[in-house]
This record gives sequence, C-alpha cells and structure tokens, in this order.
Amino acid sequence: MKSSDSIVDEVRAAREAIAKASDDNLEKIVEAARARQSQSGRQVVTHAPRKAVSTKRAS
Repeated sequence: MKSSDSIVDEVRAAREAIAKASDDNLEKIVEAARARQSQSGRQVVTHAPRKAVSTKRAS
C-alpha cells in the first residue's frame, strides 16, 4: 500500500537515499549517522542500558 502523504514520501525518499549511499549496509548507515551526530555540535545524550523486565503470560 503506497501512501499519498507528501511527508511520508519525503521520509521514504530520504531513507532510500541514505541506504543507497551506504550500500544498504546497516553498519555503514549507523557509522554515518554517528559521524553526522558528532559533527552537529549538539550534546549527545546516552543512557545506561536498562535491565530487561520479564512479563508473565496469562494462562
């Protein structure tokens, strides 16, 4: 199902361009995103990993 929303189309086009520039390699995409993030001059906030919470299923 194709969206007719121009914003969704723009985001999908940007995603496709980023993936193509990185040869559809997730590691390269993440590396490029981190490089852009560090070059932005903004403060990067990281949080400590949270412990997984197990949930009980109803029987």
